Amino acid sequence: MRRPSPSVRACAAAVLSVLAACADSTPVAPVEAGAPAPLVRMDCTASVRARSLRCEPGQGGAAGVSTNLIVGGQGVYVRMGSANTAYDGSAIFQADVTVQNLLGQPMGTTDGVTVDPGGIQVFFASGPAVTSGTGSVEVDNEDGTADFLGGDAPYFRYVERLTTEQTSAARQWRFSVPATVQTFAFSVYVSAPVPQQNALRMIDTKPRTLAAGGFHSCGLVPSGDGFCWGPNDDGQLGRGAPDSVPRPVDRGYIWRTIAGGRFHTCGITRDDVAYCWGDNQTGQLGDGLEDDNNVPSPVEGGRSWQQMDAGAGHTCGVTTAGQAFCWGDNNAGQLGVGHMTNTRVPEPVSGGRVWVAVDAGTDHSCGITRGGAAFCWGDDSQGELGTGGGPSTVPVLVAGNHSWRSVTAGEDYSCGVTSLGVAMCWGSDLSGRLGNGAAPDVSTPQPVDGEMEWAWASAGRETSCGITTAGAAYCWGDNGNGEVGDGTEEDRDAPAAVPGAGQNVTQIDNGDYHTCSVNAAGSLRCWGYNAQGQLGNNSTATSFSPVAVSGVLTWAP
Repeated sequence: MRRPSPSVRACAAAVLSVLAACADSTPVAPVEAGAPAPLVRMDCTASVRARSLRCEPGQGGAAGVSTNLIVGGQGVYVRMGSANTAYDGSAIFQADVTVQNLLGQPMGTTDGVTVDPGGIQVFFASGPAVTSGTGSVEVDNEDGTADFLGGDAPYFRYVERLTTEQTSAARQWRFSVPATVQTFAFSVYVSAPVPQQNALRMIDTKPRTLAAGGFHSCGLVPSGDGFCWGPNDDGQLGRGAPDSVPRPVDRGYIWRTIAGGRFHTCGITRDDVAYCWGDNQTGQLGDGLEDDNNVPSPVEGGRSWQQMDAGAGHTCGVTTAGQAFCWGDNNAGQLGVGHMTNTRVPEPVSGGRVWVAVDAGTDHSCGITRGGAAFCWGDDSQGELGTGGGPSTVPVLVAGNHSWRSVTAGEDYSCGVTSLGVAMCWGSDLSGRLGNGAAPDVSTPQPVDGEMEWAWASAGRETSCGITTAGAAYCWGDNGNGEVGDGTEEDRDAPAAVPGAGQNVTQIDNGDYHTCSVNAAGSLRCWGYNAQGQLGNNSTATSFSPVAVSGVLTWAP
C-alpha cells in the first residue's frame, strides 16, 4: 500500500526529468538546440507468471509536464535495469532495479560534487494497473508520494551522485499482487538533479555545409547543390578534373551535409542517403570496393544517415536511428569496432550507445552521444583520446564530467566545446594547436585561453579554429602557410582573431594547411596554403588572410 511521505520536489529548478524504462527500447529523437523538449511516456509491463519486467516508449506525450524540462528514452539519457525478478506465488512481485546515468554530466547533484538529499526519483506517472487477470496491484514499498503530473504519485529514491555511465546501487521494488493477476502495467519517469538543466539543448546538430579536406574544399549552396575545388588526383572533387574555382559535384544530387577527408569526400543527400568519392585505398568510401571513384558512390548497407565525417583514411557516420558506424583505415583502432583490421563497408561502433555526431581524425575518432557525453577511440600516443589513459579500439569516455556541444578529432589532438561554451583541447600541443599558451601536451581536456564563449571548435592537422557565440572567428596553432588567417605566418599558441572572415560566422573548418569559413550572409572565404587551388579564388598563391571564393554563389550558412 502507499505510505504518506514528506514533501518532495517533483519538477524544481535544476532538475532534469528523464523518461526511463526497465529494458532497452527504441530511442527518441535528438533534442535540438532551442527546440521544445519531446514529451515521451514510457509504458512498462510485468508478467507475474514469467517473472519479467519490461518497458517501452509509449505513444504520444504526457500532459502536464513543463516543456522546459528535458525528457528522453531508455538507453538515451538514462538506462534502468532489473534483476532478481520474483513472485512469491500469492502476494508480492519484486525486482532489484538500478539507474544508470547516460548524460555527459553528473546526476543526483546540483553542483557536480555534493549528493542532493532529494535524490534521483523514479516517479510512477500512471498505474500500476492490471492488464490481464483480476484484482488490483499497488506499489508496496515506495519511498514516498508527491504531486506529479497532477496526481499523487509514488516514487523510489536513489540518493547517489552518478557520473557518466555509472550505475546506482540496486533498489528493491515490491508490488502487492494477488495470485489472480497475470500481467500489470505502469509508466515511470526519472527526475534527477543535475548541474546544467539545459545542457542537452546545447548539443550542436547543425548539418555541415562547408568542408575543408586535406588539400581540397567543398561547399553547398542553399538549393543543396554541391561544389568542390582544388586537386583531383584521387577523384575527391566528385568529377573529372582539378580546378581552382568551385565546380559542381557530378550526379546532380541534392545534398544536406558534406565532409572532406584528406583525399576523399562524403555527403548525405536530403533523402538521407550517404555517398563518398575519391581515394579508396583503405576502404574509406564504404562501397565495398577497392578502386578510387571520381563520382559519388553510395555507401553500402542501405541505411538512412543523419551525420557523417571524413578523416585521413577512414570515415564515420551516424544513422537517423542514432547508431554510429565507421569504415576504412583501422591501423590504430580508429573505427572503434574492437579490432584493428581495415573494413570496406560500415561496421557498428562498439558499445551500443545512441549518438548525435562522430568526427574522424587521422588515427583516432571522437563522438557525442545524445546524452551529451563525449567519447574518443583509436591512437592515444599524444593523449588525443582525452582519458588520461591509453589507446583503445572501442569508445572511451573523455575525462572531466563535462556535457558537450561538439567535439572534433584532428591529428594527434582533439578539441570540443562544452555546454557552457568553454572551448577545450587535448593531446599534442605542437605549434600551439591546443590554444592554451606555451603548455606541454596534455591527456585530458584543458580550456583554450581567453574569456570568449564558444559555439564551435574545429581541430585540423596542426591548426585549430573556433567560432564564438557572437559569430567571431578565431584560429590558433601552426601558421607557416597562413592557415591561422591573421595576416602573419607566426604560430599562435592562443586564439587569434580572423577579422577577414567577416561577421556572423556560422561554420569554420580546417584542412591540412588551409582553412575555410562561411557566414550568415552566405559569404565563403578561405585562407592558407593554395598551391593546388584549394582556396577557390582562381589562384594558386598562398594567402595569409581570408579571400573570397570565386563566383557569384551564395553559400549555405
